[in-house]
Amino acid sequence: MGLGLVLVLGLGLYGAHRYRLGFDLQDHGCLDGSRIFLIDTFAGPEDVMQGDLVAFRALGVGVPVFEGQLFIKRAAGVPGDWVTVTLTHTWINGLRLADGLALASALARDPATLLRHERVPVEHFWMLGETPDSFDSRYWGFLPQSQVVGKAYALF
Repeated sequence: MGLGLVLVLGLGLYGAHRYRLGFDLQDHGCLDGSRIFLIDTFAGPEDVMQGDLVAFRALGVGVPVFEGQLFIKRAAGVPGDWVTVTLTHTWINGLRLADGLALASALARDPATLLRHERVPVEHFWMLGETPDSFDSRYWGFLPQSQVVGKAYALF
């Protein structure tokens, strides 16, 4: 019994150290249908593949209320991928992944300043939400991999 208790406590401590829960408390979330996420903090940027959900700290995104907040978005672009943002669509390597620039006016940004066609730099990601009004890389650019907290998995 003593060995079993030590094993259970050890596994619990390991799990508590490695994993975190993330909760999307927004009225309108940017990831369709998902509100609770498991974050694996042992999974670093080197473990992220295109399409993975990633938890990161928002630093330098241009909106003070979001500074330092935990975000979860999809790594739509990884180093070397081509990103094209037009007024109507966002493309990664020629695949249309997002529509429009719905938040430009709310952020007091001229949509023309958000247009781009460039490669995702080394040690960066291009992050996208799943809704047209997601605050994501379309508005703040590439995410430095140093801001990654871990990979995220939608639970509910």
